[in-house]
This record gives sequence, structure tokens and C-alpha cells, in this order.
Amino acid sequence: MNKPADASPTPKRLPSLRGQLSLVLGGLALAILSLVGGYLGNLATDELYRAQQAAVHATAESAAELLATELRNREREIELLSVAPYMVEGTLDSALVRGALDRRAALHDEFAWLGVAAPDGTVLQATGGMLTGRSVAQREWFIAARERVYVGDVHEAKLLATMLPAQPNGEPTRFIDFAAPIRDTEGRLRGVVGAHAHWRWVTGLVDGAARRQQPGSGIDALIIDRQGRVLYPEALKLAQAAGANVLPKVANDHFDGELVFDGKTYLTSEATLQAHTSVALGWRIVARQPLELALRPVRDLARELVLLGALAAAALTLAALLLARRISRPVEQLARIAERVESERRIPDFPAKPGAQELARLSQAMHSMARSLLDTEHELQQANATLETQVQERTAELQSANAALAHLATRDPLTGLHNRRSLDARLTEAQALDHRYGRQNGRVHGLLLIDVDHFKRVNDQFGHPVGDAVLRQLAQMLQASVRVTDVVARFGGEEFAVLLPELAGPLEALMAAEKIRTSVAAASFPEVGHVTVSVGVSLASPDDADMRPLIDRTDAALYEAKRGGRNAVVLKTVDDVN
Repeated sequence: MNKPADASPTPKRLPSLRGQLSLVLGGLALAILSLVGGYLGNLATDELYRAQQAAVHATAESAAELLATELRNREREIELLSVAPYMVEGTLDSALVRGALDRRAALHDEFAWLGVAAPDGTVLQATGGMLTGRSVAQREWFIAARERVYVGDVHEAKLLATMLPAQPNGEPTRFIDFAAPIRDTEGRLRGVVGAHAHWRWVTGLVDGAARRQQPGSGIDALIIDRQGRVLYPEALKLAQAAGANVLPKVANDHFDGELVFDGKTYLTSEATLQAHTSVALGWRIVARQPLELALRPVRDLARELVLLGALAAAALTLAALLLARRISRPVEQLARIAERVESERRIPDFPAKPGAQELARLSQAMHSMARSLLDTEHELQQANATLETQVQERTAELQSANAALAHLATRDPLTGLHNRRSLDARLTEAQALDHRYGRQNGRVHGLLLIDVDHFKRVNDQFGHPVGDAVLRQLAQMLQASVRVTDVVARFGGEEFAVLLPELAGPLEALMAAEKIRTSVAAASFPEVGHVTVSVGVSLASPDDADMRPLIDRTDAALYEAKRGGRNAVVLKTVDDVN
């Protein structure tokens, strides 16, 4: 049958008001949550990523600084040995020279060999008697050290390879060379003092710095020379020698950011070994951390944010459904209540007695919606505050780690005194102040070098732990015996140094030195009894180009005190040296 002409079409079913409001309110809440949550999440994850980058870079810097400082200390040790009086004036094949070599070998177990060679290259004295009588005239360290203090790059052992125990891991025996010329008082070459330091000492310093920075973080360190060759670890060195491409291609020859090593991505950073030594080795320390470990905190935070967002989305969706189910209020009243909620950020007063059932339902729904929105805003504010607190805590941890590294770089670990590097910096500052103000007020700075008499006997008779206790007690006595403005430092081994700024003259320096000598002589040391010290004293001169002449004069005064019978104070002036 045909349809009647006047029949009206069936009206299209419209969505319910409840459904429309549910979709609008729920979508709005989810959009706000997504935008705010995504923004805060990106901030937090970016901050964590930068913190991991900073940790890797701090590891590289720490390892490079520690290695440069230790190389300089060993170079300085050999240089000081070459200018010792028994080297400059005595016979080089004497028992005194042999004893000095043995003492330094005992103090520094990183030295595999210390020896003295004649100008023709014949070894006169050596620890363990190794190479005695053999010629080292063709060795690079001997040739270079005839002219200057020398620090050599890493190389495999040649003459000593068969005389030393094999490495436990099967690696070849490698050394770092330190050498210095021995000259008489007129500058003529008397011989060369040289030392071979174990390569495992260098790698141990680098590995130790990496482990201390972030234990358990998976960060390791590579040593690369100036030609881009891997010096450490051994596995990469051997692979590179075999022709493998173990290092990624980097822009400007600088390792930084995310790089791929042998198919695995790492977060990397490098630091160049500063030229603290006489020879710039050109080494670089490359710290790296597997990217999966570096990004683990970022992924954990992202997972927590997603979970929190899902819970908040569910809560907001439920709130929207509840509100939409109860809405039946007129549009005007809805607009007024919404405006007050937005402007006042509080729950407004709703009609106490709605005039109709629909108005009562709408009033209750609006009340629930306003409370939900304000609570959500408060929760987001709390989440933002929590994230800011986490960022501040991580920043504080990094600052604390940097402060600890700075303390390690300037303090002697055994005594807590300033170390040699810190003392050199203070001497340079004192010299600058003297040049600027000293001539105006007649003040000058001085230096004391203090050596414990017969300290080797203490170690031999009572053991090194007792010797360490003696050094710590001496450090406390020195701190108590000087002024607040004076700087007490451990100069090396059983030697201490005291920088005396703002002195009126040599008498004041002698009084300070004598006070130290008498207080030590009168003190009692547990298990040892009594010990004495010899003190060398000298004052800075306007003619000093740097701190070196002052140190040399003070060192000469100390050795004169030792030769004169010990337990004495000797002053050396510029006129005495000239």
C-alpha cells in the first residue's frame, strides 16, 4: 500500500540532555587532565634526563681531575727526589740513595721500579736490584730526562717484562714513566732518576672515581689518547687494534649525548685530562652509561604519571556522569552558579528549597560538579608541588656530591689537612698578596717544611697503622700550634708544610717553628713514645718569580736540619742560598 500523503515523517531521536552533558563534561575534564598532566610530566622527565646527563658528566670530570692530580703528585715526587742533597752532592751508588728509593717504593705501591742511572745510561741503583748494571741509554725516558722532568705515555714493559710477576688477568705489563735529571750545584748532569708506575694504578683511579660517583648506576669510563685510540678498557683496546670500529663517529671529535657503542646506545660525556704535568698527555676520559639504565628513572616516573592520570580520568568521568544524571536546572541559574564557582573558587550557596523536583536534582548535581572540579584543581596543585620537591631534592644531592668531590680534591684523606695541590694554590695567593701589599706594610709570607725524624723506624717497628696514627696526631698538634690564618698541609709522606702569611720578619717564623719542634718533642705518642721533627724555615723574597724558589730554600733548610743531627730548626734566606 502507498503511504498517505499527509503522513508526517517520524522525528529523529535526539540524544538526551543527560548524554550530551556527560559527553561534554567528561571530555572537558579528560582534556584538561591530559594537557596539564602531559605538561607536568614532560617537565619532570626532562629534568630527570638532564640530571642523568649531569651525573655522567660529573663522573668524567671527577675521574679526569683525580687522574691529573695523581700524575702530578707522582711527577713531583720524582722531581723532589732528583734535587735531594744526597742526589746532588753524594755518590749515586751509595746506600743512602738506595734507601731513599726503597722508602718511596714502599710508600707508593704504584711504582713497579725506581732507579738511578749514570749519565751514560748504566743503572747504578734500583729497587729490588732490577736492571742494576744494565744500560737504559736508548730508553725514551732516559733520553728526555737528561734535559728536563719527563712524564711519558703508557707503553708495554721491555726490560722489566721478564722480571715482574705476570698480570692476574693476562694483560701485558704496561707502565707510565716518570724521570728527572740529577744535577750538581753547578748544573752539571750527574745522572737520571726514573720510575715506572703500573698502568693498573691509572685504570684503578679511573674505575674508582666512576664507582664512587653513582654506585650501581652502570657508569663506566674509557681512557682515549690524543689520536683517538682506546687505552682502557683492555677489551676495547684489543678490538680496536684488530681493526674493529669500537668508537662511534662523533662531531668535532667530542663524545657527548646519546652515542652507539658496538650496537648499544649509551649516554656519554667526556673530560680532557688537564695538563698539570710537565708533558701534556692529551688523554680524555669518556664516561658512559647504558641508555636503558639512564632512562629507568624517567620511565618509572612516566609510568606513575600514566597510572595517576588514569585514576584521575576515571574519577572525573564518574563525577561527570553523576552530574549529568542529576541536571535539570534552568540554563540561567546554571550559568550564574558556574560563574561564581569560576570567580570565587568556592562552593556557592544553592537554593535551600527548590521550587520543583527538577530544580532540586539540578541543584544537587551542580553542587557535586563544583566540588569535584575544585578538588581536582587542588590535587593537580599538590602533584605539581610534589614534583618540584623531587627536583629540589635531586639538585641538593648533586650539590652535595660536588661539595664532596671538591673536599677530596683539596684535602689529604689520612690527616684531613690541606693536600699538596691546595697548598700550591695558597702559596700562589700569598705571593700575589705580598707583591700587591707586602712592600707597603713590611709584611711577608714564610714557609715551614717539617719532617718526622726516623719515621721509617716507626713503620718498621710498629707497623704502618701505628705510623698513620702518629701522622694524624702530628697533624692535630700542628693545627693547634699555629695561628688561625696559617695553612697546615701534608707535603708528602711524613713531611708537613705550614704557610705563615703576614710575617714581620724571620724571627717570627723561627719562633713558630721552634714552638712546633718543642711541642712535638714533649708530646707522648701511644705505642711509640716520643718522636722528634726537623724543621726548615724560609721567607719569600721579592725576587721570587713563583713559589718554587721559596719551596727550594725551605727544602734545603730542612735537609740541613736533618744532616745536622735532626730535632732542629734551620732558617735559609736568599743570601744563604746565593
